[in-house]
Amino acid sequence: MTGREDGVGREFWRVTLEDLAEAMEGRQSEYGNPDEPLKFKIYRGLPRRPLTIRVPRRLTEVETLDEPALSTLLRYGYGISRQEFDTNGTWPYHRMVASARCLFGVQLYVCLADGVHHYDAPHHALVRLRVGDHRGLLAGATGTTGALPPAVFVLSGLLAKTAYIYRDYAYRLCTQEAGLLAGNLDLVARSMGLRTHVHHQFLDEPVHKLLGLDGDQEPALMVLPLHDTDHGMRRDPVPRTAAALAATIDPIAPTVVGGALDVARTCPTLTEVNRASLRADTAAFATADPVAPGLPGAEPLPLPEKGIPEANTADLLRARDSGPGIFRPAPTQVDGIELWARLARARTGATSDAVPAGAPVPLEIFLTVGDLTGVPPGCYRLDQVTGALHPVDRADTGVDAVTAIERVTIPGPVFKDMNAVVHLVGDRDWAFDTFGDRGYRVINQEAGLLAHRVCVAAAAQGMSGRVINAYHAEGVRAALGLTEQRHTPVFQILLAGTGPGGRVIVPVEPEAVDR
Repeated sequence: MTGREDGVGREFWRVTLEDLAEAMEGRQSEYGNPDEPLKFKIYRGLPRRPLTIRVPRRLTEVETLDEPALSTLLRYGYGISRQEFDTNGTWPYHRMVASARCLFGVQLYVCLADGVHHYDAPHHALVRLRVGDHRGLLAGATGTTGALPPAVFVLSGLLAKTAYIYRDYAYRLCTQEAGLLAGNLDLVARSMGLRTHVHHQFLDEPVHKLLGLDGDQEPALMVLPLHDTDHGMRRDPVPRTAAALAATIDPIAPTVVGGALDVARTCPTLTEVNRASLRADTAAFATADPVAPGLPGAEPLPLPEKGIPEANTADLLRARDSGPGIFRPAPTQVDGIELWARLARARTGATSDAVPAGAPVPLEIFLTVGDLTGVPPGCYRLDQVTGALHPVDRADTGVDAVTAIERVTIPGPVFKDMNAVVHLVGDRDWAFDTFGDRGYRVINQEAGLLAHRVCVAAAAQGMSGRVINAYHAEGVRAALGLTEQRHTPVFQILLAGTGPGGRVIVPVEPEAVDR
């Protein structure tokens, strides 16, 4: 740990994770709001590169990141999966990942050898922002050196798309959703024999200048190099500064169809936290292991030996959903051992610069079981090393474990017939002691990455996975047997079979090609 001084990030963490009422004070209506932005970011007057809409129905390994492979990765990574028809058209478009109110504030940029592009999801095309190979600049911004990857993704938060409803709270949602998207890009890439590496730490100024972004309106949040082999990238021992690297590129000012919301004026707290998180020197980059909660003393349940049926990732992503508007479980039989086995491996494989090489995703998984075949009801912590479920010592033993969670969740979801609830618990002090104010981004983004894996595991078992922030953190701590404030429930994910609800949702399917 680096022992960084406390900053505005810790206070923002307190408000947005510990005091839901205060966090929601500025929330606006999504209906008839004059600040509502367009559903998609639209550039004017720039060259467009259509991608093939003929993509495989099954994801298999590719030999190189050619045009068909890139099209497939983007289509399943962040393409439109469903279109919704209702009386007001508020949530018309759904993508391969979850998003609060289907706002999809996170934007995806693709840096290739021939130029820098924005991914235009509704038209499945690349909009070229710059010509030329700028992958080396992004390597410098992440403090790495070595053979350049075929592509580098940059994920940004177009804050106005989410802040028009959520105001300052939009920062939590956008950082979470950047993690969800990073998790999906990694999942799709792995199914294609490719690899990503998540960089939370990079020099912001040159990345913003490269993409033509206003860092207050649309900050870059993550940089993900995409490798087609075991990459040779390594930490650059020579420190770099943001100012020096930014000076090597010319500015651009692409024309964008704008919105009515000025984030810096309307969301002062969000803007302050975002500005405090910026990095000016790669010498400030750090890594550390979080402190995990102590394991309960009760006898654990060992993970039975059970093979996990192989599933087509493309099918799972088409099946993944967040359930109906009002999350209402339907009685569903779910193989709890298989879900347990999938969750036991969810934290492994992903790589990022937040933890030392080889370390798992830095959040703990807690599983509260309602109705899972083969797993007794109760609350458990998943042991990363052995895969065992450790029964937790709950403070409130007068009710069953699922009801204990229901009591500290804001009314809305129906908990009757709930199969399970997953909580992702992070070490707040690790995040801020290691990364300073940027720790707010890091822990939320890492939680989002893991949450997407949990939701895909749920889809493999025929369940919806509803990511939810509407809970009282202190009450959840008690329900999970957590005794230290540093260990915070960052995500609550409801898992259950659900009915169709009252909406009409039509799948958006690509033209299939055999592979």
